[in-house]
Amino acid sequence: MYKMDDTDYAILELLKVDGRMSYSDIAAEVHLSRVAVRERIAAMKNNGVIRGFTTIIDAKAYNKMAAVFMEVEVEPAKIDKVALKLLENQDIAIVAQNTGTVGLHVHAYIESVDKLSSFLDECIYSIDGVKSVNSSLLIRQYRTTAWLASY
Repeated sequence: MYKMDDTDYAILELLKVDGRMSYSDIAAEVHLSRVAVRERIAAMKNNGVIRGFTTIIDAKAYNKMAAVFMEVEVEPAKIDKVALKLLENQDIAIVAQNTGTVGLHVHAYIESVDKLSSFLDECIYSIDGVKSVNSSLLIRQYRTTAWLASY
């Protein structure tokens, strides 16, 4: 496992705010050379600490006006197959296995509330192994820590 120090954490904090920040600007903030910052970021990427860089886009830009989260109860023997099938759907942003009787926690962004029933029928209930779905609409988002990934 990669051994992080305070400077690595300082670099990560800067990248969380602006993933496009230049090596030179980061170097000035953490008091290292541009080359040293580049090497540290490369090491964190190579060791899986930094898993990628992305742009966060408002779902409304793609006419996805409704956010829904679902607790999907799945037959235990089919949980991986169901999860992989859900990952094929571009409207689904999060698929995570959870504890308890449910099985999978899923977030999706769909066109409208009016489309929720057909989305559930066509994209969730149609998957072999899905037993039940408890869905809720998200009406306001206060924070997303999109910079955290995989556990």
